[in-house]
Amino acid sequence: MRVLFFGERLAPPFDEGIKGVAVNLLRHWRQRHEVLALTTEGADIPDLGVRDMPALNRLLWDAPLAGTIATFRPQRIVYLPTASMTLAAFLRAAALRRHGRGAPVTLIALQPRRQGVLQRLIVPALAPARVIVQSAASAARLAYLGERVHFVPAGVDLQRFAPAPDGERAGLRRSYGLSRDAKVLLHAGHINRRRNVEVLAALQRLDGVQTLLLGSTSTPQDAALVAGLQAAGVRVMTEFLPRIEDIYRLADLYLFPALPDTPAEDTPAIEIPLSVLEALACNLPVVATRFGGLPALFGAGAGSACPVWFVDDAANGAQWCEVVGRALAAGPADARRWAEPYGWSRLAEAALE
Repeated sequence: MRVLFFGERLAPPFDEGIKGVAVNLLRHWRQRHEVLALTTEGADIPDLGVRDMPALNRLLWDAPLAGTIATFRPQRIVYLPTASMTLAAFLRAAALRRHGRGAPVTLIALQPRRQGVLQRLIVPALAPARVIVQSAASAARLAYLGERVHFVPAGVDLQRFAPAPDGERAGLRRSYGLSRDAKVLLHAGHINRRRNVEVLAALQRLDGVQTLLLGSTSTPQDAALVAGLQAAGVRVMTEFLPRIEDIYRLADLYLFPALPDTPAEDTPAIEIPLSVLEALACNLPVVATRFGGLPALFGAGAGSACPVWFVDDAANGAQWCEVVGRALAAGPADARRWAEPYGWSRLAEAALE
């Protein structure tokens, strides 16, 4: 099948959610299909077959782009917008369908956006054949599109992200200057206040604990926040690490403290955080807020054996300490099996149906 992929600002490093989804979908499709991958305001990425087309019209009504797509003659088009579910995103999806001579378009919406009255009136006539969302809340926002909306979670590379072999953890901790005996609590992502990473300072006060914050280099980092966390004893790593899987393997527990009730336009992460699935695949239990689509995967009905523990009051440091204490006391969890249903093939194939 000839598959056209389009996404904005696709360029290394690939250390944030939207880029991570794009890269993994392209790797999966390129093994099975003929793929043309285009981006704008990004970079050429030969290893993934990505071509950058700079200075495109904002709504993609652009003659060079139209010619490139028409020449390729796609059978399926997948659009991964940076600003998900906006009117502009749906207008761009319609332009891609026009350039592709009516080929079916799937729009993958990784983050929520409010749907205004004008958008509800216009979008049904523009909407692609399928819109894939990452939470029940986002599906409800787009209920006016009916059966075109599907909840299909993002994925994880189950080969890359795997538990540490026997004896490897001690060596990894030595190489990163971490205590062999400490309980290492890890969070990876944007260093800003919407991610609520201040709770790491409260957790650092627990006996025998070392908190570790690995910052994304794709987004600006709050220098004052970094300094405050370091003063509290949190180990902060701000450089890009190509083998982030090693950081998961040396940890004991993963934290996802992002605030779940931020406005849709200011959301701090994609609704199924890739880092949560990556941590589970490395056999780490997770303590998280009820963010985005996480409760749908690991909330009520998941069962008492589920290794994802939820904190209801995101700003309550004492509650974080209490839930983390219970998660650590529960001992090693069979966490990997909870990630195994979410290999990338599930989302990659759903996008082409």
